[in-house]
Amino acid sequence: MSTKEEDYSSWLSFESLCVHVEALLCGFTFTAITILVTRLPDPSSFLSQVTLFFLAFIFYVFEFLLFYALFYLSYCVKAIPSEWKQRRRQRHILMGLWLLSFTAFGMAIVLMFLLWNLTHLALASGLMYTLFTALTAILIWKPTLELMFKQS
Repeated sequence: MSTKEEDYSSWLSFESLCVHVEALLCGFTFTAITILVTRLPDPSSFLSQVTLFFLAFIFYVFEFLLFYALFYLSYCVKAIPSEWKQRRRQRHILMGLWLLSFTAFGMAIVLMFLLWNLTHLALASGLMYTLFTALTAILIWKPTLELMFKQS
């Protein structure tokens, strides 16, 4: 490292820790929703649906923050392997699958609500899912893809 460059290793370690915590919280929230839907005596009651909607909202917030933290970490990488530059088509496919898999995970909540005949909750969660997906696409996916596939 030259004398003009600053050492960001502790900051990147902190951001890595944030990614781990956000992934843990996403998983915990998803598990809590699953357990509550299957174990509540009447998941169609108003209070149950408000609670499930709140948990779905928290899950989408954690997922958005996780996406952002992952983008931020990729933005901080200065040196990339030479084969990354050579395999452009594979990168496009893998990045598309990666983004699709993370995003589709949020759709599982909507489908879970539909399986338990919680139609109104599924509709409200689906609208929230669409909003968070649009925000993610505009604020995170677009800059990430521009950064990863810019001409070197």
